[in-house]
Amino acid sequence: MTKFIKYVERFIIWGILIVMSVILVLAFIDIVYEITKKIMEEPIFIIDSSGLMGLFSLFLVLLIGLELLETVKAYLKEDIVHVEFIILVAIIAIARKAIVWDFKKYTTEELISLAIMTVALGVTYFLVKKADVNIKISRKNKVKE
Repeated sequence: MTKFIKYVERFIIWGILIVMSVILVLAFIDIVYEITKKIMEEPIFIIDSSGLMGLFSLFLVLLIGLELLETVKAYLKEDIVHVEFIILVAIIAIARKAIVWDFKKYTTEELISLAIMTVALGVTYFLVKKADVNIKISRKNKVKE
């Protein structure tokens, strides 16, 4: 029975990898399409600041997807989730939010909370790197070093 569950788990992980890869290819095609569309609008070859922020947002979403894909690949290979990859995904997601921040839409308190999350993730990443220890969480809830 355990072997069967292991096969099902592997099948699901491969399915996630394939679906995420397809989504990332489609996201890349969307980015190329959006860039082409922005460049061809009047005035030609000029992208305004709001259009540029939208494009940066699309790039960062693609980077988040690539980091998540890397996390799933590492899990498939080693059967462990790398904490460092998860922290990087969170940092990229927060950076994306900060880059496309609309000051008219959000309050000062929300900006402060974003800043606190950014600092917390930065400190966490620094400590993980400084420790120079590969902290990994396995499915068996054991921490391996």
